[in-house]
Amino acid sequence: MADLIGETKALQASVAPEGAVISWFNIKGYLIPTLSLLLFGIAWELFAYLSAISQVLLPPPSASLVRLVEMMGPGDGSAPSYLMLRHIGATLVGLLVGFIAAALVSSAVGLLMGLNKTIYEWLNPIISLFMVIPTVAIVPVIILWSGLGMKTVIIIVALGACFPIIFTAAAGVQSIPKKMIWAAQTAGANRQQILFTVVIPATMPYLITGHKLALGRAWRAVLAGEIFASTAYGIGFMIYDARTFLDTQAMFAGLIIVGILGLVLQSLFFRYIEKSTIERWGVVSQKDI
Repeated sequence: MADLIGETKALQASVAPEGAVISWFNIKGYLIPTLSLLLFGIAWELFAYLSAISQVLLPPPSASLVRLVEMMGPGDGSAPSYLMLRHIGATLVGLLVGFIAAALVSSAVGLLMGLNKTIYEWLNPIISLFMVIPTVAIVPVIILWSGLGMKTVIIIVALGACFPIIFTAAAGVQSIPKKMIWAAQTAGANRQQILFTVVIPATMPYLITGHKLALGRAWRAVLAGEIFASTAYGIGFMIYDARTFLDTQAMFAGLIIVGILGLVLQSLFFRYIEKSTIERWGVVSQKDI
């Protein structure tokens, strides 16, 4: 077996240097998503020009990108300068504040539910009841309680993002093999040490998955909240306001921005967390099977 492994490594080294292999995989990780998005944009462009659908209703991505660049500039006096940047800033504030608040509180609640059977039995029916209620259905109630504005948007985002985190955190704790806990206890670890050296590291893959799902729900919640509760700025408010004037190019420009921002947050933020935690600890790694 050792000879076979040695021959395999020698063959790999003879085919391509190790640095070249690593470099190719790094490039491939960015090349495939870029080509995928580029092909999708080309297909959309061709469909917009060749189909019977009016470009007023379905503008090509090139026109939407031109409109996006115009809205990011100083303007021509008919609209506030750097309008799109103001909308993006308002949306990111509402999204991140609400998501971070949900992440902190929900992670703690989920861990408690996983660690304590009594807490799980009492909270699980209540959380399951509210989880099936769409966030958009709660928006009118939140507006009635807290009025219009950023505070309402943040509350809506926090409510929309909290449930996936709670359930995945609880499931992660419950999935830990008892042998790991027993081994830590045998080694003399107290409850606090078991929590930070066994429970949280073993639960991190579940927590990261729950936070990814929660971020997707947070995006839907922030757009819904801005459509109904925002009074001036926000991408959701901009899309709904553009609908009034049949400015579909601005509407699709807003959707493109949402997609780009969501992709950046998912790719950069969560990828950094995964590298710093579960991959560094050896809990999980990216591999083909």
